[in-house]
Amino acid sequence: MRFSGPVMAPEGLTSYVKVRRIQPMQIMLNIVEGLFGLVGVAVLILFVWQGSFEKAGATVDQGVGYVKTGIEKLIPHR
Repeated sequence: MRFSGPVMAPEGLTSYVKVRRIQPMQIMLNIVEGLFGLVGVAVLILFVWQGSFEKAGATVDQGVGYVKTGIEKLIPHR
């Protein structure tokens, strides 16, 4: 809710609309939740496409393996 001018708080103090502060933990939680949601949608799409959760899971495992291998190739080994 936005006010064009000052408003009276219940305590009688004049104040403006409060600004929400950035909460890093809430942002991180939202990102993780979104990623899990995307994985869930991907599994459901693969389930419909492959015909079973077993085949969908194998496809997800294969994809995770490709990503892991790609990341390992980017990291220089000592």
